[in-house]
Amino acid sequence: MKKKILGEWYGTKSIPFLASGECTIIFHEDGKAEADGMVKILGDSLKICTDDICWRHAEENRFVGTYGDYQLEFILTNGVIKTTVNPYRMGAVKNPRYDMNIPLEMKRR
Repeated sequence: MKKKILGEWYGTKSIPFLASGECTIIFHEDGKAEADGMVKILGDSLKICTDDICWRHAEENRFVGTYGDYQLEFILTNGVIKTTVNPYRMGAVKNPRYDMNIPLEMKRR
């Protein structure tokens, strides 16, 4: 199962009248990952880019990613990765008004 997450994944998300975004994440075999995305929340555009993600296989179809002190769970089912991101808690933005959990689905590119 560990090999199935390797490679490039892409997802978009829209929350009407509140937010929209897109994200690309690349999982490498050495347990590192890089992410690149653009989020528009409440009229602000935010560019999110990092190569500081570490990931590990947790069990079955679950993987855990770590970005600083923030942890993400990635669940891989039928060729789709599901995760929940919080731009504020990840440290990608400093404004607490972005403290919101956003579910995201990504498919292999």
